[in-house]
Amino acid sequence: MTTLTRRSLIQGVSAAALTGGAATITGCGQSDGGQPESRRVGDGELPTFAEPATVKPDLVSEHTGGTHGYLSYPADPKPAAEPPLSGGKITALTYTFDPVAPAMVENPLWQKVNQGLGAELDITYAPSADYTQRFATTIAGGDLPDLVTIYGSVQQLPALLKSQFTDLSEHLAGDAIADYPNLAGLATESWRETVIDGSIWGVPIARPPIGGAMFVRKDVLDKQGLAVQPKDFAEFKELLIALTDERNSRWACGDPAGVLGLITSMLGIPSMWLEEGGKFTANIETEPYTKALADARGLVEAGVFHPDGLTATNNQRNDWFTAGRTPLVIGGFVGYSKYEMWGAEVPGFELATMLPVGYDGSTKPVHNRGTVMQAMTVIKKSELDRVKELLKSLDWLATPFGSSEYLTRKFGIEGETYALEGTDPILNSRGQNLKLVPFGYISDSPLVIYDPGQRRIAEARFAYQEKALAMTGPDPTIGLYSEAEATKNAQIGKALEDHRREILIGRKPLASWADAVSAWRKGGGDEIRSDYETAFAAK
Repeated sequence: MTTLTRRSLIQGVSAAALTGGAATITGCGQSDGGQPESRRVGDGELPTFAEPATVKPDLVSEHTGGTHGYLSYPADPKPAAEPPLSGGKITALTYTFDPVAPAMVENPLWQKVNQGLGAELDITYAPSADYTQRFATTIAGGDLPDLVTIYGSVQQLPALLKSQFTDLSEHLAGDAIADYPNLAGLATESWRETVIDGSIWGVPIARPPIGGAMFVRKDVLDKQGLAVQPKDFAEFKELLIALTDERNSRWACGDPAGVLGLITSMLGIPSMWLEEGGKFTANIETEPYTKALADARGLVEAGVFHPDGLTATNNQRNDWFTAGRTPLVIGGFVGYSKYEMWGAEVPGFELATMLPVGYDGSTKPVHNRGTVMQAMTVIKKSELDRVKELLKSLDWLATPFGSSEYLTRKFGIEGETYALEGTDPILNSRGQNLKLVPFGYISDSPLVIYDPGQRRIAEARFAYQEKALAMTGPDPTIGLYSEAEATKNAQIGKALEDHRREILIGRKPLASWADAVSAWRKGGGDEIRSDYETAFAAK
C-alpha cells in the first residue's frame, strides 16, 4: 500500500523525506561537555559544494541535481585516502529495501569494507517497512548506536535531535566541510533538508529529484505495432485499451494510482505542494486533480488495469511486468537497472520509458518530482574527537565513483565477488548476495549512472534523466519543517488514499472527492499548510 506524503500527494508511489533549511553562521562557541555550541545557520551558507575529485564523466548532466553517467569503470582505481580510523568499533542503525545480507563474520565483502575503514562497522538494520518501529524502540531504549538513520516522518523531531544527537553545523557549514571532501560532493539541495531550527543535524542520503517513471515493455508494443510515446491523453488511453487482452490474462498496467499520477503530470500538476506569493495549495485541492481522478476512474471502468492492481504489492506489479502480463509499470527512476536485470532472462525483452506528454494542446506537462534526500544519518551526542571520527567514517563511505573504496563497497573483491570484463566489474551470484549490506543507507557518494558492461542501458537512463529534469519544477517545501505533517499526515493521508481508491473502483461517486479533501483539511491539512507558509515566510 502506498502513502500520501507532502512529496507525493498525487502519485501512486510514495516518497519519504525529512525537511530542513539552509546554513549561515551567526555564532559559535564551546560547551562544558567538549561539544561545540549550536552554530546558527540560515539561508546564506550551506556546506560549500565541491565536485568530487574523481574521473571525468562520459555523460555530464546539464541540470541541477542530475547525476553524471559513466560508460566504464576506470582501470586500476586508486584509493581516495588512507583508512580514516585506526581500530575500534562503530555502531549504526539503518534500514534496507533488500533482503538480509550474510552476517559480518560470514561476509568477506563486509570485512573488506571494515579493513578500508580502519574499524569494525557494526550495522543493525530493518526492512524499510518496519523501520519506524525499530527506530522508535531504539530511541525509547536509550542505548543509542553511534550513527542513526532518520527515515520518514518523525514526531517532535527538533526536540529529539537537540536532546539526543549532535549539532554538526560547526563541522559542516560553509568551508568547514572541506575536512570531509567526499561529503562536500553531495548535492546542495540535499544538505538543505538536513537543517532544522537553524542547525545542520545529519548527513543526507542524497537522491536525484526524479520520482517515478513509466517503464514500457517495448518488445510487446512492437509486436502490435504500437508506439511507446503517445502524443496526448487520448492516444495514451487508446494505447492502454489496445494492450489489454483479458481473455489471455493481459492488462495494460497494474497500478491505477500510478497512472493517476501520470495523468496529473500531463495536466501540469506537480506531485507536491504549489506555492504562489507565499500561499501554499496542495495539488489534491486543484480542479485539474479532480479531472485526472475522473479520467483514471474511466480507465478502471474500461478494464485496462490488472484486477488485483489496487491491492497488489510493488513486487507483484514488477513480476507482472517482467512476465508481460502488464506491459506498463510505474517504478522509481533509480530502479531503472533492476528492470533490465529482471528481464535479462526473458526472450526478446526490451525496455523503454514513457515521458509525460501534454494532456491536450493547451497543457504543458511536468515530470513528478522525487525527494532530494531519502534519509539522513545523525550522530549521537559524543565527545568532540569521537564526532570527528564518526564524520570521517561517513566521509569514507561517500568516496566517489572511480575510487578503489567505491569499488569495494559496491562490488567487493575481484575473483571472489566479481570478475572484470575489460575494466568493468561484473558481480557473480555470491557477490549479488554479499553486497546487500546497507552501507549506502548510512552514507553514500553521489549517485551515478553506471551499468557495468551495459553501455546501452547507461545511455538510455541518462537520456531519460535529462528529459525528465527539464520537465521538473521546484519543490517549495524543501528546507521547511512541519510538526503537523510529522504527527498527522500519515493518518489523514491514508484516509484520503482510501477514499481515492473507493472512487477509482466505483464505490463512491467522484463528487465525494470534495468532501474527502475537506476532511483532510480539517484533520490537519490546513495546519500543515500553515506550518509551511510560516516557515516559508521566515526563510
